[in-house]
Amino acid sequence: MRVFLLVLFLLVPALWPCSVAALEVLEVQEGDLLFVTAGHGGLSAAIDDATGKQGAPSFDHVALVASAPQGWEVLHADEKGSRRQTLEQFREDAKGKQRQIVVYRLRAPPDNAIADAVATARTMLGKPYNTAYVLNDDSYYCSDFIERAFRALHVFALQPMNFRNPQTGEISRHWVDLYRGMGMEVPQGLPGTNPNDMAATPVLQRIGVLE
Repeated sequence: MRVFLLVLFLLVPALWPCSVAALEVLEVQEGDLLFVTAGHGGLSAAIDDATGKQGAPSFDHVALVASAPQGWEVLHADEKGSRRQTLEQFREDAKGKQRQIVVYRLRAPPDNAIADAVATARTMLGKPYNTAYVLNDDSYYCSDFIERAFRALHVFALQPMNFRNPQTGEISRHWVDLYRGMGMEVPQGLPGTNPNDMAATPVLQRIGVLE
């Protein structure tokens, strides 16, 4: 019995690093980008259908972390417009939709780059959501909001938008009906952005899942 206790006593310290690591909580930093995993229906599924990458997580939303006197807040554009939320509110919204939040971070931002991007994002708050995804200066969609925030740094490039399923080449019924309702053709090929291409940008590194 004494031998057993001695061995256990010697082993426990060796296990401490694992125990501590398991208890570590991912901490965000100002300038982090929060990518929200895609759902399985409606707009979320349509975004995934057209822009999802095989073998990689699929995202349908992206937001920017900023510091505020009351703690961390999230700046982003969604169906309620370009707005701020507390980080806790943002997490609760994702949790309520059974989505994961994956944190990405710029690998080597220049001096003042993050502060400048956050300041730019704050100037865009209050604008309505861009339901047409055709770029304009009066409304924004999620990845458009983020690209503009970092535009002076040339972090994210605009590229031709794709609404076709990469495997079938077909445009989903969601997009056809959406643009028909607005009296528009699907803006295939016009410049824009999307969360999946943004997350795959080499200048970003994946930090982990925010629980």
